[in-house]
Parts: sequence; structure tokens; C-alpha cells
Amino acid sequence: MDRSSFIGTIIPSTIAVATISSLPNPTNAIEFVPASPFFSGTYQDALEIMHAQRIAVDNIANVVQDGKIEEAGFKVMQLNAQTRTAGKIILDYYQQQISGRGDNIILLRFLSCQKKFVVLLDLCDECGDALQNTLKGKLGATAAAQIKSSKVVDETKSAYDDFLMDVKTLEKELEVLRGM
Repeated sequence: MDRSSFIGTIIPSTIAVATISSLPNPTNAIEFVPASPFFSGTYQDALEIMHAQRIAVDNIANVVQDGKIEEAGFKVMQLNAQTRTAGKIILDYYQQQISGRGDNIILLRFLSCQKKFVVLLDLCDECGDALQNTLKGKLGATAAAQIKSSKVVDETKSAYDDFLMDVKTLEKELEVLRGM
């Protein structure tokens, strides 16, 4: 058998196995799928992803409470990646909108958004670290580690809410400024 026919027979089976083994649990997968193939990298798409990931944090909290730490860790990795991407798009959009306007109030709101985004990313990282430490047994008994992990997830929820509230406020202020 020559090389090209051998590769032609092995590639489809390898792809099928890799695809089947990498699928998450279908009951919870809807909140954790990668961005749509129609994702165009726009502000609106990024905002939708951020809202979906906020809902995902609620799901992660439930998974942690159920004691499924490995599953929660997987979901936090996806949460972290999508939050970083979407948040960067949102902040880049606002930076373009604000550039050259000279409005100090809007600039301060933007800086607040940036700070809250950094806090959110730090908490997403901390959430992943706490779950990893729970799996490794570094946080003590399983119940105590679960409580500590739940606390970090709750802080992440609050950070998401704070960031999304600032984004909403900044958007309203920019709409007023555009109307002038």
C-alpha cells in the first residue's frame, strides 16, 4: 500500500475517534460550545458571548455543588478562554469609540471597565486554580475544598455582574454622546 492511500484510509477514522471522545456531556454542552462559526468578532457577538458565559458561571456553581470538580474545571477553562476573547473585543471597541472624544467621564467609565475586566480575569484564573487544587487535594478535605471553590465561583459571578453593568452604563453614556 502506498503512502497516500494509507493516509486516506487512516485519516477519516482518526478524526471520527477524536471527535467522539472530545465531546462534552450533551446535557450541559449548550453553554460551553465554542463560539459560533458565524462569530464575526464584532462587539455585539462579544457581548452575547459575555452574557452566555455569565450564565455558564451559574452552571459551574451548580456543578461544583454537585461535587463534579473535574467537569467544573473543564468548564472553567472554556469560560476563561471565551471571557478573555470577548472582553478584549469589547474593550477594543470602546477604546475606538472613545478615542479623540476628550470626555473625561466616559474615559473614567472606560478605565473602570478595564479594571473590572482585569479583576474578572484574575477571578477566572483563581477559579481554575482552586478547582485544580481541590482535585490535587491541596485544599484539605473534599467538603471544605468544595466550599472554598464555591466561594471563588461566587466571587467570579459578582465580577461578571460588575463588568457587565459597567459595559451597559458605558454604552448608554456613549449613546448620549453620539446623540449630541
